[in-house]
Amino acid sequence: MTTPTRDLVLSHLRQEKLQLWLPPYCQRERSVADAKSDTDALRNLAQVMAEKLSSSSEAPLKVNDIFSILSQLQCHALQKLKKHSVDIKILATKQHFANLSDDAFASWGDTVVTVKNRSTKTKSVVLRVENISSTLTADKLSSALCCALNATTARVIFKGEIISSSSSCEGNLRKIVSSNNGKEEQRRNELLCIVSGHGYIPPAPAAAVATSCHTDKDIIDSIRSSASRIAYNQSRFEITDQSGNLVPMSQTDSISLLTALGLHRIGRSKMAKVVDSDDDGDKRNSLASALVFFLEADAEWSTLKAWKKKVDNFGLLQLDIVWTYVLLESLESLSDAVKRLEIAETVLRKQVHSNFVTLALVNAEANNPIPPLCTMFVRLFLLQGMASKMRNCNDTAAERMGWARVLCQKLRASCPPDRVEILCGAYCVEPSTAISALRKFNGDPDAAGNFIASVRDDEIRLAKKRKRQHRLGKCSNSIDFVDLDLVQTLSDLLGFRDIDTTDDGQNDQSTSKMIVIGLLRLTINDIEKSLALYNEIGAQNVLEQAAQLDKDNTGIAVIVSDMNFNDIDVASLVSMGVEEGRGRCALRATGNVDSALLWLLSKEDDNEENTSDEKKKADFTGNPINNGEVGRSSFYEKQDGSSGSLSDEDAYDFLERELGEALSNSKEMLEKEWLGADLDKEWRLLEEFMPFTMH
Repeated sequence: MTTPTRDLVLSHLRQEKLQLWLPPYCQRERSVADAKSDTDALRNLAQVMAEKLSSSSEAPLKVNDIFSILSQLQCHALQKLKKHSVDIKILATKQHFANLSDDAFASWGDTVVTVKNRSTKTKSVVLRVENISSTLTADKLSSALCCALNATTARVIFKGEIISSSSSCEGNLRKIVSSNNGKEEQRRNELLCIVSGHGYIPPAPAAAVATSCHTDKDIIDSIRSSASRIAYNQSRFEITDQSGNLVPMSQTDSISLLTALGLHRIGRSKMAKVVDSDDDGDKRNSLASALVFFLEADAEWSTLKAWKKKVDNFGLLQLDIVWTYVLLESLESLSDAVKRLEIAETVLRKQVHSNFVTLALVNAEANNPIPPLCTMFVRLFLLQGMASKMRNCNDTAAERMGWARVLCQKLRASCPPDRVEILCGAYCVEPSTAISALRKFNGDPDAAGNFIASVRDDEIRLAKKRKRQHRLGKCSNSIDFVDLDLVQTLSDLLGFRDIDTTDDGQNDQSTSKMIVIGLLRLTINDIEKSLALYNEIGAQNVLEQAAQLDKDNTGIAVIVSDMNFNDIDVASLVSMGVEEGRGRCALRATGNVDSALLWLLSKEDDNEENTSDEKKKADFTGNPINNGEVGRSSFYEKQDGSSGSLSDEDAYDFLERELGEALSNSKEMLEKEWLGADLDKEWRLLEEFMPFTMH
């Protein structure tokens, strides 16, 4: 409310240019002593103003009245200032911070003070910017960080979203911070800036974004472009639920879902690089890049509200996002971590019985075997404990971390390093495969070895089956492949006794088989329609129509003569000392790393021939998205940072598999991605945080 006295006080403050939100009237980091000092300074100002303003007033002004007005004005100014203030957490290496000057970022706001200093133990600095500049954008901040820290890349993240010139408010940080203010009054706004690379590269005119971010953007754009082409392809993309029923999906939703799944897969492959790297800078860069893809995938999910509860991928993405923040030592920057973890927990509990966790905890404490699926709950409970601790929910934090510790200890005990090493050497498998098998059989190496061998045989069999289906071509709807399990049934019904379904397709060119396969293609795997069609048009017309089907589907149905693999598989073989050319040939022949190693051992004398064959096919198979197993990456980055085109069929095959896993085989996908985790990082975090959760 405006009063004559208030007007006099405001006029005097403006005339004298007194700012009540600055010292000596308000300290930045207020202790009890500072609060008393601020009050004394404000009261002294009220005393001075009462003496000066009384001459302009009809009656003498009281000091207490002026002090009350000043206190109200100060409170209002601080609230307004907080709306335009932000903490900026900078993650970088000690080398980056070595040449950082104290006034490097003074232009970012009225005042820029260091809240948390860098030290030998931490690799971060927190700056508090009061009244952030109205001209400061995410691109300008990124460029300033790269210049001051001699870095190549600086990614800016706010409340779980990547901020750039293409973001809301055109990346203006003052507008973005202000628009988000008020949602969590108890917490200060915080920007997270992840710095990586060494050697500042000045931006070209009209391009303020760090150039090394270009590669990530190109891959994201390529995934979106491929998703659009697939969704609008005349061979319409469709998915089925657990019962095999078609689930209708609009083209708009198809594009968003395909894009989200593809970006999530790429982010996970970036995370895999963190484990393999010993350089802190490389790790941070991989983590930052992974977070970019995760957050972009999360943004895609925002347009798929109706699908978030139908598929499990959204919940698993939330777990990956929170885990990445933890690895970046910035969980406090993710204000909605608890909410994200609740979504993840709902998804994980859908995979198991309602008493799964309770029984697992009881068995683990009794030193009895526990299901390998407990691996994923270790990370969930650990993250929930850490998030709860940061919000001072100590009881919840202690409970969840206690659960995580019990399960983690038991799981680690079932796969000792010596047994893992023995299995890796005996079966030529990766450590994750050995760990997964040992956990499945409670540490029994013999049973685990037998399981690895049987799985390998199954994978080879399924890969051959998939290869055969591709070779035979798609059905008349240009979507489905021939159901090979129906070949024998239809053969028996037609009275064809000369068909052998155990020959892995070696005699697919026999007349009888061509008739059976042609019928299944023409009727889209319908036995009754196949019998009716055969009786109606006869064998010769079946063969002619099937041949015409191949001509009509040229460019849609692709005949693939090799197994599917990706560049991650190739890199795995190269890291084991295998030449790249031979590695690609082995993967093309077998479909996976483990089988490829055995194939190479049996083909020692074919090195020269296989390498030559690889060179002939390199130009044809070198596409940005390659076929690979679920749980592995299916992309590559061009070293020159240029935008790459995508093969429609490669992208289709990759995203088709991802979408199928989302609805029909999510539990198997979880096992492939989680059961082989060594849990070393989780155990170290438990050792670090557990003491702080005890009362």
